[in-house]
Amino acid sequence: MTEADRVVQVWRNVRARLRDEYGPTIYAGEIARLRVSDMSEGRVCVVCPNAFSRAWVEDNLGSRLRALWIAADPNVTEILVATEAEAARATRAPLMASTAPVAPKSDTESQPADSAAAPEQADDREARFTFDTFMVGSANIMASTAAKAVANSSAPPFNPVFFHGDYGVGKTHLLAAIAHSVSIGGAKRKALCLTAEEFINGFQSALRARDVRPFKELVRDCDVLLIDDVHFIAGKAATELEFLQTVTALIAADKQVVLASHCTPSELKVTDRRLHDILSGGFVCPIQGPDLDLRRKIIDCKIAQARSLCPTLEVPETVRDFLAARVTTSARELEGVLNNVIVRTALMDRPVTIDTVEDALGELPVRSEKRVTVDDIQKAVAHYFDITVEDLHSKRRTKTVVRPRHIAMYLAKTLTTRSLPDIGRRFGGRDHSTVIHAVNKITDQLPSDAVLSEDIEALRRRLRD
Repeated sequence: MTEADRVVQVWRNVRARLRDEYGPTIYAGEIARLRVSDMSEGRVCVVCPNAFSRAWVEDNLGSRLRALWIAADPNVTEILVATEAEAARATRAPLMASTAPVAPKSDTESQPADSAAAPEQADDREARFTFDTFMVGSANIMASTAAKAVANSSAPPFNPVFFHGDYGVGKTHLLAAIAHSVSIGGAKRKALCLTAEEFINGFQSALRARDVRPFKELVRDCDVLLIDDVHFIAGKAATELEFLQTVTALIAADKQVVLASHCTPSELKVTDRRLHDILSGGFVCPIQGPDLDLRRKIIDCKIAQARSLCPTLEVPETVRDFLAARVTTSARELEGVLNNVIVRTALMDRPVTIDTVEDALGELPVRSEKRVTVDDIQKAVAHYFDITVEDLHSKRRTKTVVRPRHIAMYLAKTLTTRSLPDIGRRFGGRDHSTVIHAVNKITDQLPSDAVLSEDIEALRRRLRD
């Protein structure tokens, strides 16, 4: 009998004992979903389908499972309980926080369900999705500022925080960055980052086991709870009620709640009005799609990350500008296109040129926004502020003209591929340094000037229509 066969046989015996001791309901709902993996050198991994299942196994079966295994196979030196993703990584390196010694715990001991229970904490995305890799521009500067305030504050600066925006604009990245920042902070705060699906599955598993206490303890025993795609919870009466009670309990305990969705709180189809009121009563923050300047920053960041796989990767500035101008829908699609370009060029020993990139893009379903020109921007700004295009070109320096002119220059820089000298020429023959001053002034004012932010977003919508 091989080592793998022996592990499987031991697991069958242990599982049969657990079924007899815990009953058919818990066995069918939780134990039957587990599998084992032989990790060699006396290490065995019990693999759970998700983080909630792992936490439930550790809390309710951990000590008994290990005791039964030791009785059946004294040669085992370590038993791990892990999710599928963690089990795959554990074959290369020890698990971060989900390992446990083989010695069984006493009945009075409990395995802590700390930040390891959050998939974001133990996932490879921890290294990728941080504040350092979150590129900031006018579309997300307010969200980035709020997220950092949440991560760095010992008490909630506002509660709950609700990020909303289209798919691929960076909501998941921000939640993971907050969780990462909290986990490495020196204040010993615990963050739990979940998807709505994980919250739903965890609660339903608890209902099947007829014991929701472990689930409640897991989601409430943290300092910062982050849940992505909360719109999936809306409309599921029982889960929605549990979610409402969880959010209410955490806020009452002065613990931070951060949520994300593709729609606003008012657009969630909730069955309980109280949930709508609580979510709307916090800090509701939109995240817009990236403009040209931000897309370029994202491309530079992704190329730097890609060099870990392809150290010789070189992407010329002209190609970067071309990709930023061509792929305009979301950061997620931009990353996907860039990955395809790298595989089809650099990894196949082909140079990354405009021609090879165009060939790659021709085989991909890339969407693009309506092309915006400087003339379009000047006409839209002039109409919006009830002035003339000639006013924008003129030397007039009254406040009613200067602010619209700065906004128009800022939009020309972020929505078109025109160079700074070219933009300056189109605004009455001004120098490129004047454009830089205007762009920097608007960028600096955006985080604190709500009226300016609304004006620019309204103009962007008009230009996209």
